[in-house]
Amino acid sequence: MSDFLRLVGERLRMVRKLKGLTQDQLAEKTGKESMSKSHISDIERGQRNISLLTLEVLMNALEIDPSELFNFQKLDGEGIHEKKLILDIHKSMLMERGLDEVKYVVRTTNDFLDTIDAKESGKRNKKS
Repeated sequence: MSDFLRLVGERLRMVRKLKGLTQDQLAEKTGKESMSKSHISDIERGQRNISLLTLEVLMNALEIDPSELFNFQKLDGEGIHEKKLILDIHKSMLMERGLDEVKYVVRTTNDFLDTIDAKESGKRNKKS
């Protein structure tokens, strides 16, 4: 399964849920007989490679434009239960950046985690 398919599927699921639609309701809203709950479920899980036409049909049914669908930065943890998916999202965003920017993000992340670890260690030492 492609990371990109999973990202798009997760984003479609988030938008659908934000709009208060079930998979059945979204399938019906597309107006396509070939679109079913199981078809949408496969798409949302990244298990089905869809055409751009099908993607357009889903975006129209959800009343969103491509910029809203492909803004993976909006995936802020809401609805994501697996660390791997979150890491894949960030990896995808970092792949679009220059090497110096990626190194900066890694240094900043390490500094942040070191600070958190030091605070946690300090709390543990005070309790002892």
